[in-house]
Amino acid sequence: MADRHHHNQPGFTLVEIIVAMAIFVTALTAISAIFTYANRSQRTTLAVSETQGDARFALEVMAQQIRRGSVDYASVQYGGAIASNPQDVLVLRDANNNQVWFRRTASGSRGIVEMSEDGSTWVDLTPPAVSVDVLRFYISPATDPFAASASSNQQPLVTIAMVSSSTAVGTETVLPAYVQTTISSRQYAR
Repeated sequence: MADRHHHNQPGFTLVEIIVAMAIFVTALTAISAIFTYANRSQRTTLAVSETQGDARFALEVMAQQIRRGSVDYASVQYGGAIASNPQDVLVLRDANNNQVWFRRTASGSRGIVEMSEDGSTWVDLTPPAVSVDVLRFYISPATDPFAASASSNQQPLVTIAMVSSSTAVGTETVLPAYVQTTISSRQYAR
């Protein structure tokens, strides 16, 4: 009678298959966790980069208008003199003596930088994926240095301080971007 039990048959035992599957599942879980983390990090980095780029764009539009124009000290916004800083609205005069306004407004939970050429029709400078949480203008000197009875001979400076954050999904834990710059007008009226 032939021996029905061959102990040297090629193949895997049930225990070996279970151990191999456990190792495979563990490796697959680790790889998917790494992929998820890398994907989340990439989205966060992209959102931060876009937020900073969009904030810099708005800042550059304001800076160009300041360089090309001058602070409108006579605007009703300031009453002929800057009583105290910071300002919530910046009113300029362009090369053609037209007013140009900048401000921050809120739409829901999102802050928007807006520009106007008449003080009533406003255009957004920041896209929906960016919230401008703080926008402040510091104007120096406090009175028009080009007025007939000016007390100083200083070129007007505008310091813009802006804090922006991303409104993209999954970026709630991203720190806001802080941007500040000081610009002087290139117009000299003396």
